[in-house]
Amino acid sequence: MTAENFRSRGPGSFSWQTIYNYSHNRNRVTALYQNQPIYSGIDNINSVRVGEPIGAFYALRFLGVDPQTGDAMYLDANGDGAINADDRVVVGNPQPTSWGGVTNTFTYGPFDLRAAVLFSGGNQIYNGVRQFSDDGGYFYDNKFAYVLRRWQKPGDITDEPRASFDGTSQATLNSSRLLEPGNYTRLQEVTLGMKVPKSMARFAGMDNTRIYVSGRNLHTWTHFKGYNPDVNSNGSGSNVSLGEEFYSYPLARTWMVGLTTDW
Repeated sequence: MTAENFRSRGPGSFSWQTIYNYSHNRNRVTALYQNQPIYSGIDNINSVRVGEPIGAFYALRFLGVDPQTGDAMYLDANGDGAINADDRVVVGNPQPTSWGGVTNTFTYGPFDLRAAVLFSGGNQIYNGVRQFSDDGGYFYDNKFAYVLRRWQKPGDITDEPRASFDGTSQATLNSSRLLEPGNYTRLQEVTLGMKVPKSMARFAGMDNTRIYVSGRNLHTWTHFKGYNPDVNSNGSGSNVSLGEEFYSYPLARTWMVGLTTDW
């Protein structure tokens, strides 16, 4: 949708245009051959199951940290007194339910300014990096600052399990503990341009000349702890392995200076 918010006429005219776009996503698997689920992703954390969206996260449900032992606690879904793969349940959706963008363009005389903002939300991201960065046993990985609030002595109330060199705290199990909100808003682009006066452009044998400076991926507002909240795969190429972060490269912030002209 395009809106002409303001436009003046005459020398030094000013205009303001806004372009909106918005999409909503809802999907649900209605049938599978012999009703057999399909699994993919890091340790089969993504699933295709009847009644759920494609790629739904299927893992243990994290219930918190035992204040006496510092161990991670999980839902015993089948009630057999043991925590294992049979206790996995659907814990999240990797697919954004809504996304869109807003682009504002301002012009004043020979100058123009364009700013584009993107947004996406309603999904979760499985941060597989935290299997290593959260646990003390993986000394070759840097740690996130939030591990400073880990459990350290009986009675501590926290959501970060104790550090364990041998993995006995159960912190590295595939679970909803490693799911993070995928919502983000990004300042995708800002471009400032100026039309070169015709007399100057024609002196150089050019016409309709414009110079500009532009920046992309300038800032992202998100609660996701990884580098890039619009990650959608673990690199496997599978169309089921969605919403996984596993050491992906961050988006680069780029700056460009350019010129457009007719000869």
